Amino acid sequence: MAVVQISKIQIRRGQKNSSSGVPQLSSAELAWAVDSQELFIGNGSVQEGAPYVGNTKVLTEHDNILELANSYRFASDDPSITLSTPRPLLGKVDEIQVSVADFGAVADGSTDNVTAFENALNELFRNVDPKYKKVLLVPNGEYLFTSDLEIPSNAIIRGETATGAILNFDTNNILFVTSTGDSLINFNSSNRPQNIEIHNLTIKRSSGQTVITGMTDSKFNGVIFQGEYSLGQTPASLNTEPSAVFWANDIVGISVTDVVFDNCQFLNNSISLKCAQTIVADTSIQVKNSKFFVNDTGIFVTGVVGQKNSWSITDTQFEELFTQALRSTHGYGTRLQRCNFKNCGNGVNSANTPLTPIVYFGESRDNIVINCTSNRQQLAGVTSDESDRSITDVFNSDKTELIDRNYSDIFVTDSFRPVAVISALNNYTTINYTLRLGDHIRHGNINLAVGDDLSKLAITDNYQYSDISASSPGGVLMTNFEFSASLRDNDSDSGVETIVLYYKNPIASGAAGDITFDVTYGV
Repeated sequence: MAVVQISKIQIRRGQKNSSSGVPQLSSAELAWAVDSQELFIGNGSVQEGAPYVGNTKVLTEHDNILELANSYRFASDDPSITLSTPRPLLGKVDEIQVSVADFGAVADGSTDNVTAFENALNELFRNVDPKYKKVLLVPNGEYLFTSDLEIPSNAIIRGETATGAILNFDTNNILFVTSTGDSLINFNSSNRPQNIEIHNLTIKRSSGQTVITGMTDSKFNGVIFQGEYSLGQTPASLNTEPSAVFWANDIVGISVTDVVFDNCQFLNNSISLKCAQTIVADTSIQVKNSKFFVNDTGIFVTGVVGQKNSWSITDTQFEELFTQALRSTHGYGTRLQRCNFKNCGNGVNSANTPLTPIVYFGESRDNIVINCTSNRQQLAGVTSDESDRSITDVFNSDKTELIDRNYSDIFVTDSFRPVAVISALNNYTTINYTLRLGDHIRHGNINLAVGDDLSKLAITDNYQYSDISASSPGGVLMTNFEFSASLRDNDSDSGVETIVLYYKNPIASGAAGDITFDVTYGV
């Protein structure tokens, strides 16, 4: 017989957690736990055909399905895996990176995301329970920030893709706080931002800065710092100009140290990295596998006499920098190794008409640039015009070693002919050369020493050739070839700045050929 009308269904109700839980229900009897908002139905007896005596929970909108699922087992369909055990699916899902979208972030380029990000960062990384310290994932899209964002210690933030996950700060800043939420005024040597990692995203800005003052033991990896600078927009002052990344070392015990920038890009920033130091303190910074492109000044460091800048800048490219790749007013201990400089220090000119040094050190002691390359060497250093001026690639370095092999044709000439211009502002210069004349090759080292008052110049040429006897055609050729050098004021400012290197290859005993050379120098 069909049921045509049900006037009322009686359901037992009560508080599940007020005593011993839900009682045994009769077959098909319903019970509602008002406190936990759970619904149960009685199984009935085994004699009636029930698989077991008890109650069955009925799913409602108040139940967490993931919490109830216990069927997850790693590689459950692979017969070679036999020892993995079932576990709640919720626990497995919680192991996966947490998304900022879980806290309400909206990547539409117009919604303010400060609250969503700070809620996520605080609840994950300031949580006393370590199991919630998850990687915070930033899905692709543009996230707008209308005020400063504070990131606590131990935070790990990772974008979905470096160019797709964009944090747009415009004029606002990224600040860093301690694990307890303390800001800069309360930092000390044992309580300051640390163990922070930011990976694989773009930080978009106009005048906003990522302020890492007080930070230690932290890393930026695969981060793009994207500004709005165009080549030629000269800052009024490097001291006051905002930078993509900024920090101040002015409090003993909390100077920024052991911070790494790996595989980062600094694009279209007037200044990319800026350190303002007012105390004598040792700092350790690494920049590696990175790129600085279209900046006025890539790295700017101010300070005081005696500070140690243990900066290691390796395998990094500097391209289209209006003024300098690096400029420091004070400090020692900086290392630039295996870096490439292309069109740096030329303003908007090409590399054959440079305006400033590529790297400028305020102190010379233990600041070195080694195994680096520069397109300026060939374009501005090799010349046939003795009136060309020289602007050094690196100013005031303890040692600079550029591995570019520069080259020039060599002609037969009875008078000295210019072949290269070299900065007179370096006290010593060594030119390692290979001279090819006809079928003969000579290897040598030219050493140039400039007096401290730029009024005297000494030159020595030490070379080797297999046979320099008068009966050897090559010996005559090589021994009659000569180098000389002179100091010149080629920028007409009443001060010597250029060394012109000449050669003489007598017509009667010489032969046409070419020369290749690299340059090492320092003060």
